[in-house]
Amino acid sequence: MKILDRYVLFSFLRNYLISFMVLIGMYIVLHMVFNFDELVEPAGRDMQRTAFDVVLSIADYYFYQSFLIFAHMSGIIPVVAAAFTLIRLSRFNELSAILAAGVPLLRVATPIILASVVLQALLAIDQELIIPNIIPKLTRDIDKIAAQRAQQESSVGKWYDIRAMQDDRNALLFAARYVPPGDDGSPARMFELDIIERDSQWRPLAHIVADRAEWDAQHQHWKLTRGRRVTGLLPNENRSPEQPVAVYQSNITPDEIALFRSGEFVNLLSRRRINQLLQRPQIYAAADLLRVKHFRISQLVMNVVMLLVAIPCVMMRDPTRLKMAILKCLVLVGLCMAGYFVAYQLAGRPPPDPRWTDRWPAIMAFAP
Repeated sequence: MKILDRYVLFSFLRNYLISFMVLIGMYIVLHMVFNFDELVEPAGRDMQRTAFDVVLSIADYYFYQSFLIFAHMSGIIPVVAAAFTLIRLSRFNELSAILAAGVPLLRVATPIILASVVLQALLAIDQELIIPNIIPKLTRDIDKIAAQRAQQESSVGKWYDIRAMQDDRNALLFAARYVPPGDDGSPARMFELDIIERDSQWRPLAHIVADRAEWDAQHQHWKLTRGRRVTGLLPNENRSPEQPVAVYQSNITPDEIALFRSGEFVNLLSRRRINQLLQRPQIYAAADLLRVKHFRISQLVMNVVMLLVAIPCVMMRDPTRLKMAILKCLVLVGLCMAGYFVAYQLAGRPPPDPRWTDRWPAIMAFAP
């Protein structure tokens, strides 16, 4: 590595670290300002929180959120770092000296481009290894981050009901209260659940009721407490006596329930887990799963493309034209991000005419 390469590379890495801390810090501060009342409010009427408890809760919440924030801002961080690196070289007339020495400007940008490509590995590690292992921490409500909560909330945790969720055998699941897996390793639980088994013509065959169900990750089924099953639900059939049922096994898992409730949950899964879910015959949010699966690869490519778009805008030897160059860089990068956002949203809502699927590659390739 030549002296010029080391100089440009170290300048870029230093600016990358500064941009990383500044942009993520600004995101956290703005998010905290708009949600400050939820962050500092007491967990219960009789609970008093000191300033240290508030700071500790905020630090605990945003420490885990910072990994998700980095995944969102991984494309703009190297763009800002590269822009500041090249603007500094131009402002102090270093690019003029480099050109006078017979070195082309593209040679100056090469270390920045190569370093940015290598740094995309941080995004892959973040999305595939770190975020999937801290999903319970990332899905916490911002107003429920205190370590000590009111007794009612601490004993049950965050919960919601499940209404008419269909499994792979056409059965419908109802639960008065579903508690997701806890960040302390506690399994998912359901309370007061009803399962209506149906035939191929949607007629009820059996009815399963239970006071409680707890997810057994090792055997991939729900362990029922006081589970009972009855048949003969049609008008021309005799109702059978209640039969005890110990387990309920289907394609309904905590991951499936999370997808059934919110398609955004898929953004936290790894590609390996997404591929496992897509192999199932019936899966909720299949379009979102496919969108996120391909988005992981396209995001890496798009981050490098945005950098390649931004570098020519700010790489100039005339410092007097920097203001217009910065404005041009902002506009082009903004258009790239807006176009990518629109494409990401449209991927989850494909057009009704399948011929558009064949036309989009040509439009995206030749429109620029």
